[in-house]
Amino acid sequence: MDIVVSFKDRAPCERLAWYARRALGSALDRFAARIRDVTVRIRDENGAKGGVDQHCSIAMRVDGGQELHLHDIDATPESALHRLARRAARLVRERLARRRIGRDARR
Repeated sequence: MDIVVSFKDRAPCERLAWYARRALGSALDRFAARIRDVTVRIRDENGAKGGVDQHCSIAMRVDGGQELHLHDIDATPESALHRLARRAARLVRERLARRRIGRDARR
């Protein structure tokens, strides 16, 4: 599973990129064989003004060509990424379970 982190409207930060890869890697580890790649985008919507404006988005491509998207906004990108990692694991688990149920119903 390849995790790519990009930044927009803020300076790139290797510490934050490492945190994003670590949080998503551990949350999605059990699905790694079924996830082709994960793209994380971190953006500061209001620049240096502060406030709840750290926008994080995740795009995941899973087996079968399906693409899944999640977004979150918080005061810090770390807290948004933490929530997104948990939501991403839940979303992938649910989508894979639906496909398995659909496949079993056709038998």
